[in-house]
Amino acid sequence: MTIANTRDTVQQSTFKIYEELRPPVSADNTMGSDFSNQYVDGWLARIREELYSNPTVEDIFVSIEANNVDVWVVIPERDIAVLDQLADIEWEIIEMFVSGEHPVFLIDFHIIYRCGRNVEDLAPTRAIRLPRQVQ
Repeated sequence: MTIANTRDTVQQSTFKIYEELRPPVSADNTMGSDFSNQYVDGWLARIREELYSNPTVEDIFVSIEANNVDVWVVIPERDIAVLDQLADIEWEIIEMFVSGEHPVFLIDFHIIYRCGRNVEDLAPTRAIRLPRQVQ
């Protein structure tokens, strides 16, 4: 993928969205939190709440492979002020879940600029959508 400037559209393949996540296998966390027994719903709900607290966020996708969690945040277009706000939120999430000498899992955040495109065409491979509201 090549991005010449922020106004160019980015060509991406259409991906199938998976609906099931497996929890990460955990080691201990020296900060006192052990997520190995916590339901995936709990930390996914927390990530959803934190990121959707920014009204610009249109969609969130999550995928888990081994102990790596990838979170894609969809916003309408590139906006430095919004990116700064999201960076603060992402840092809070990292502090919650990835603190300590032996973190339970690692989280990578990615921003997707929708730029008028269909979000279904932008969905990452092997990711689920986190709805804005629990149904």
